[in-house]
Amino acid sequence: MTTEKFTRKTREALEAAQAEALRRSHQEVDAEHLLLATLDQEEGLAPRLLERAGGDVAVLRARVEEELASRPRVTGGSVESGKFFVTQRLNRLLVQAQDEANRLKDEYVSVE
Repeated sequence: MTTEKFTRKTREALEAAQAEALRRSHQEVDAEHLLLATLDQEEGLAPRLLERAGGDVAVLRARVEEELASRPRVTGGSVESGKFFVTQRLNRLLVQAQDEANRLKDEYVSVE
């Protein structure tokens, strides 16, 4: 999937998700990495939308942290530096986001 139709904030969130996976020694980037990245974005839209919907950002963030902490870590020389795999789940999510943007006649896929 190409990211040229993603907004700057969306591309930043994907980069932050990859960095989070690296920091945690995860070989795969998944939806939880992206969710955490969107929750942590400076002046991000996701936390504001969640709060407006009555959600608790701190609780969600803590649960995502727990989930990511429970995932296996890959260490040693078997992992090529900087090489990550996007999970099928995250890929489906990004395709669905593109489909939704198309349905709404939006030119770009934004964070929300």
